[in-house]
Amino acid sequence: MAVKTFLLLMACFLAGALTPIQAGFNFRLAKAVNNTISAALISFLVGTVILLAYLAFTKQLKLDLVTVAKTEPFWVWLGGVIGAFFVVTLTFVVPKVGASLSFSLIIAGQLIISIIIDHYGLLGVPVTPINMKRIAGILLLALAIWLIKEKNV
Repeated sequence: MAVKTFLLLMACFLAGALTPIQAGFNFRLAKAVNNTISAALISFLVGTVILLAYLAFTKQLKLDLVTVAKTEPFWVWLGGVIGAFFVVTLTFVVPKVGASLSFSLIIAGQLIISIIIDHYGLLGVPVTPINMKRIAGILLLALAIWLIKEKNV
């Protein structure tokens, strides 16, 4: 495996590893401000400031929103809606059912939709057909969720 590929895979692993930590941070923030939605807003504002600072520092801040609006379908704007739903949901759910069950279900949702996206080549990704190994992976993940649920709920 090439070093670049390895680093990309490790970045994905790190992003996944940080999301339960983010959920914990956001839960504590929600308790401090006494509102889940306000905590999510603060989280997104901090992220927005960091991204703006990075883009300005690296001289990459070029936003041609009019061209995007004219050339791309309306749904390209919905990533932020999905991100907001994700953060708010985790901030609310993790304290109630635990990080392991919450993230097991998140991974299941991500895996199932990813397999469908791959199978049909949706959103511009290369086509990777569903096969028995992938189906077995989903079934094993379902077993893992059931085992985790038995321990937590």
